[in-house]
Amino acid sequence: MLRKLIKHELRATGRVMLPLLALELVAAVGGNISTYRLLETSNGVLNTLGIVLLMGFTIVFVASGVVAFVLMVQRFYKNLLRDEGYLTMTLPVSVHEHIWAKLLTSLIWWAAVLAVAALSMLILVFNPGILQEIGELLSQLHIGDLNLQQSLPNIVLFCVELALLLAVGGACVCLHFYAALAVGYSFTHHKDLIASLGFFVLPAIWGLIQKAAMLLLNLMDLEGVSLWLESLQPAAQMHLMMLGIAVVTAIPAALYYALTAYCLKNKLNLG
Repeated sequence: MLRKLIKHELRATGRVMLPLLALELVAAVGGNISTYRLLETSNGVLNTLGIVLLMGFTIVFVASGVVAFVLMVQRFYKNLLRDEGYLTMTLPVSVHEHIWAKLLTSLIWWAAVLAVAALSMLILVFNPGILQEIGELLSQLHIGDLNLQQSLPNIVLFCVELALLLAVGGACVCLHFYAALAVGYSFTHHKDLIASLGFFVLPAIWGLIQKAAMLLLNLMDLEGVSLWLESLQPAAQMHLMMLGIAVVTAIPAALYYALTAYCLKNKLNLG
């Protein structure tokens, strides 16, 4: 059933996101033409057109991220907490499946936004001369001295860890908003106001928990752990740091998820 929910969410949001992402790629082509053609001419009309195209690309570039963020909040808000919630909550689907469907769909679109943003920037700066310069630079490097066979596993692992960190961070952002909205709509009156306050109060509570945890760690004897960390290779230290950040980010995400699920299951007030 989760797969069907995600499919439904992708269809509903794809009507907005797919045209917008396609428009971003088209705008990137226009920006490339502006940079290497229109702005290099002495014709005032063409220069103005080039500036307009670059401004259009900038607007669409920013709008894709903003719209993905707005859809993340809107789908949860309208589909579960507003009038649609009367129908949605009667479906033979658990609260957890509803949350995961919204969360995974948001992460999919955010990943698409990042991928299209990277591709659009490549299109914007693409120039045959740049390819030639990159080729000359690579030819000047002594690839054999880089010992790629030893470096490649660390590079691949670092990329995986970075992707994991981005996914966990994105999930934490989504669940932060979900939890604030779910708490707000657990009350009978002033729901939107309480949800807005919850957006600021929840991170404050997590901050207090972090401070308490840090005080507890300071009281513990961790000298052996510090010596062990210092004995590791720089690459291993980097991997541990990336995983540590992911774990620390995942803790509030898990707390926000538990709070969201509890409120939707036991405290949701659609009246």
